[in-house]
Parts: sequence; structure tokens; C-alpha cells
Amino acid sequence: MNQNQIRDPSNTSNNSNNIYYEKPSKGRLRLAYLDGIRGLAALYVVLVHCWDPNLTQALQPALLWLPMTKFLRYGIFAVVIFIVLSGYCLMLPVVRSDKRYFSGGLLGFFKRRIRRIVPPYYAALFLCILMSILILWIEQISGLGWDNERLHILKGLFSPTFSFHDVVVYLLLIQNFGLHINKINGPTWTIAVEWQIYFVFAILLIPIWRRLGLLYTVAIAFLGGITLNYLLGEASQNIHPWFLGLFALGMAAAEISFSQKPSLIRIKNSLPWSRLAAVFACLAFITEWLRFELVTGIDEWIVHHFLALGTACFLIYCTNFVMNDKPLPPAVRLLESPWVVGLGIFSYSLYITHAPVVWLVHQLLLSFQLSPSIMAVKWFLIAVPLSILVGYVFYRVFERPFMSHLPVNVKSRA
Repeated sequence: MNQNQIRDPSNTSNNSNNIYYEKPSKGRLRLAYLDGIRGLAALYVVLVHCWDPNLTQALQPALLWLPMTKFLRYGIFAVVIFIVLSGYCLMLPVVRSDKRYFSGGLLGFFKRRIRRIVPPYYAALFLCILMSILILWIEQISGLGWDNERLHILKGLFSPTFSFHDVVVYLLLIQNFGLHINKINGPTWTIAVEWQIYFVFAILLIPIWRRLGLLYTVAIAFLGGITLNYLLGEASQNIHPWFLGLFALGMAAAEISFSQKPSLIRIKNSLPWSRLAAVFACLAFITEWLRFELVTGIDEWIVHHFLALGTACFLIYCTNFVMNDKPLPPAVRLLESPWVVGLGIFSYSLYITHAPVVWLVHQLLLSFQLSPSIMAVKWFLIAVPLSILVGYVFYRVFERPFMSHLPVNVKSRA
């Protein structure tokens, strides 16, 4: 590998491939901070799912838990970040290609996506089904006292009771439609949404981008997603069609960061990306807070687009530093620390396996009839490390063999 190369992080919202492309400036460049963002976002999702809303009232008088309750109510924000990252990473090799198209064509794109996403996803689904069979069998022969009501606690994470039809729906990656979102492995509804976006991206957005340019692509994705949101009514809350606009903002961030067009270079070099990122992030948290506290009529898609804009600006900001061979500012250098980047490398496995682990730890702790505070502490202390361990082992066995390019050792610049 020569020195004038850049790693292309073209991957899903929570995994990484290590492919290298020529870069115009000298020196080897790796966008390690992308894995860092993924790692922290995946860890936050695990923390969110280790918080039972039923405990909130019991813990409300304890001042220690009030900040925790506030902190762990933004789980959907991590999903928004994943979607923007996915748009950024999948657009990056297209922007850098002389043909402005996928390597290996459309068929090559889908082959890579299938290989990267589907085998680990199916392995996680199989393990959930196996775990469900074992739980129901042990309950039947031993009488653990896990009645039907208790088995459905935290059903948004994992449910050991499901039908063959539910399995088929998960196999087809359409569990975000209808009532299947809380079956088998709840968090994987986001994988289904992203999988569906891949088809729109490859078949619709890329041809529009090649023909009409970036602005029209983002506008069409935004308007199309919002239109579907209102046409679908209540069903849109599961399907999340407005995520298409978030994905397009990630695409825009990639082209602004790496395009050689004079107009985009001027935009990249002239706008205060860090300040824009902060402003949009603040707007996202303020509008989400208003939705929580004041029950206003603010639609969810508005909040998500504010956060997506902030994320896109932040990606451009960080990439500018890396492209100019400068270290990230101290405030965000954590994103390139070895343990955060390492967590990001297996974040896809962590994401698709943590739900049954968190659910099982919760069920076992319920058997000890602990006080709410002790229950919460033990849940975090056991479920979070165990989820990380299971996710890493799963990555080594079921995800890493399907990665075209294995991760290299990452050194922090700090």
C-alpha cells in the first residue's frame, strides 16, 4: 500500500470495512473517528436499553437517578446518527470514483451489502430463536415463575414468544412494518429501515445525483420522505420514511468533504462547520425536550432533521482536520482513542446482539426481588459489560469472516 491512500469507510451505520483509495494529498489517512462515533452511539443504545421505564417512578425521589432518566431518553438520536453515517460512508467511494458510480456496478454494490449485513444479522436472529426455545423449555420443566406477563416485560427489546410468521418477517427484513417491531429482537427494526434505504439509494438517489446534482438529490430525498410520512399516517412511526432525508444529508456531507468541484470546495472551506454542528444539535435537543416536557405539536421528523444536520456538519468539520493532516481538536479527540475505535469496529455485532442479553439479565435480577435502586445498579453493572463481551465474541465468529478487509491496528493521535 503506498502512502497516498485513504481508507474508505463504506459500510453500514454500525460496522466498518477497511478499503483504501487514492487521495490527492500526501500521507496515509484513516477516518478512525467514524468508528469512534459508531462505538459511542452503540454503547449509548445499550445504556438506554438497560433502563426500564417501570423503574422511573420508583426511583424518582432519588436525586441520583433524575439525571440518568433525562440522559437516557434520547436513544433515537443514536439511530439518527447511524443513518447519517451510513449515507456518508456509502457515498464516499462513489464521490471519489472517476465514474461517479459503484465499484462493480449496481450488482456489485448489492453483493457487498448482502455479504456485510445479512450473515451476521441472520446469525443473531438464529441465536435469538434458539434462546427463546431454551427459555420456554426451561420454564416448562422447572417452573421458574416466568409467566406470560413477565416474559413480555421489555418486549420492545426481546420476546421469547413469537410465531413462524414473525420469523419470516424478520428474515425478509421488513419487521418495521406493522406490529412486528417488538418481536424477537426489537432494536433490529433500524437494520430493516436501513436495508430498505439501500435500495432507494442505489436505484433512485444515485441516478438523480449523477444527473441533477447534490442539491436536487437532498431536496428530493427530504420531500419524498416527508410526503410518505404524512401519507402513511400512524404506520410511518414504524417505517420512518423521513430517514431517507437523513441518509441524504450524510451523502451531502461526503460530497462536500471530498468533492473537487470548486463550488463545493468553497463551501467546505468557508462555513463554520463546528458552530453549525453545535447550533443544529442544540436545536435538536431543545425541540425534543419540548416534545417530552410540553407535549407540543412538534413532529418527530423535525427533531431528527436538526440532529442529522448537526451530524453532517460535524462529519465535515472532522474530515477537514484529517484531510489537512491535522489532529482532531482535544474536545473531540476521544473519538480516535483506541478503545472507542475498537468498540466501533464491532458495534454492528453489539447492536444486533445486546437486546436478548439485556433482557435476560433483567429477568434474572427480577427473581431476586431487589429494591429499585439496587436493581438499576446491578442491571447496568452486569448487562453492559456482558453485552460488550457477547458482541465482541459474536463479531469474531459471525461478522469478521464476512468483512472484505479486516481492520488494522489503530493508534491514537493523542
